[in-house]
Amino acid sequence: MLRQPVRILLIDDNPDERILIIRQLEQEFDELHVEQIVDAQELTQLINSENFDLVITDYHLIWTNGIEVLRAIKARYPEKPVVMFTNTGSEEIAVEAMKLGLDDYVIKSPEHYISLRVSVRNALERSQERKRSYLLDLRLQSLLERLNVGVFRALPDGRLLEANSAFLRLIGLDAFPTEQEVNLNDYALQIGSYSQSKPWERQVELERPDGSKVWVLLNESVSKFDGTILIDVLVEDITERVQAEMQIQQINATLEQRVIERTQQLEQANKDLETFAYSMSHDIREPLRTIHGFARVILEDFGESLGTVCQDYLQRIINGAKTLDELIQNLLIYSRFNRTDIVLQPVALDAVLNNALSQLEEVIQDKGVEITVEKPLPIVMGNYYMLIQIVLNLLSNAIKFVAPKTQPQIRIWAEEHEKNVCFWVQDNGIGIAPENQQRIFQTFTRLNGADFYQGSGIGLALVRKGVERMGGKVGVQSELEEGSRFWVKLLQYKEE
Repeated sequence: MLRQPVRILLIDDNPDERILIIRQLEQEFDELHVEQIVDAQELTQLINSENFDLVITDYHLIWTNGIEVLRAIKARYPEKPVVMFTNTGSEEIAVEAMKLGLDDYVIKSPEHYISLRVSVRNALERSQERKRSYLLDLRLQSLLERLNVGVFRALPDGRLLEANSAFLRLIGLDAFPTEQEVNLNDYALQIGSYSQSKPWERQVELERPDGSKVWVLLNESVSKFDGTILIDVLVEDITERVQAEMQIQQINATLEQRVIERTQQLEQANKDLETFAYSMSHDIREPLRTIHGFARVILEDFGESLGTVCQDYLQRIINGAKTLDELIQNLLIYSRFNRTDIVLQPVALDAVLNNALSQLEEVIQDKGVEITVEKPLPIVMGNYYMLIQIVLNLLSNAIKFVAPKTQPQIRIWAEEHEKNVCFWVQDNGIGIAPENQQRIFQTFTRLNGADFYQGSGIGLALVRKGVERMGGKVGVQSELEEGSRFWVKLLQYKEE
């Protein structure tokens, strides 16, 4: 939409022509203001006022000609449109006028008055569009200059066409050079021919003329204008980020090397510890067996000739040696649970239970233990030998921790829940207080005195360690004097 009112300078010596021109213009524009000029003084005054949008001039004037009027207008206001409406010109005059910036040349004749008003509207619209475009370019340029990010446009051969100040500073220039071309390939930006239609980005180390280097991130896109390929690029200085990343990589590499060294040292220490543990196990258990064996021989062969006190002492020696031997054995198993690489495989709980029961067959008969098993038990993902140790400890505790003169009763079953199996061992023992139900899974935890219940205090810690190594969980449900229900949750085996 044109700015209203439209302000026009009309330069013509003939008053009748001016009336006809104004009449046509009034039909074209709702709001119109026309200044009629008939001499050089009025023209100078109105030019100085700047209060006009367009000039209509005849070529032949008493005091000058249209070419001189055109020159005077364009010298002061190159963006103001000028239309020449005349019947005294020629083709040469028209060509000269167009070269000087004339917007249109209309032959003055009765049938061309309508053409004049159309020409005036078109010239005004073009002028307004040029002004909008100019203001837009001005705002865009102002915005680009305020950006901290570099922006430039180049040709595929690397020649720089346009750039904002941020980019010029980045490549070490104070201003855009006008006397010589800048080729970005000289800065290691490697501008070339691109076939990609979508924007892309790459990281480049830019070289400045003074030899310094900076890392930049280029976001590039390709466009075409009048058949010419143009490359538009956003440039971000990422030198600090790249340097930080390099430092982090160096630190990580150093840490990884340290981890490797520490791991090797730890592996060697574990090997040395394992060797030491087995050596100590053999060296300690051998004299223990000697103590245990000879104490039993003395008790069996000479017990009747010894007093009651001596017999009690010998029995205490035998029990202490046996307890210490069990402790050493459990410590070795616990240590092995920590070090062993666990590979989960399908394991039948029925087979695990049968193995554990066979190892406890003698104590089960001696104690008159009543065991109920709800078969079949499912197959779980675990380690066979580790599961045997876990079940052995759970069953041993269920047999051991019962009230005096109470027949141990044990119930064993399993429940399947989605992807897991929950294996249960229930007893009729002395029970566990709620405040102790987490503590019993810690190493060397004893809730009862050795006078009543012998043990090493590591059995349930071994159970927890083994279950956790297989990716499972263990817990207990219990009340004092009401027995306990220990549960072990493991991943269920599913045939594919």
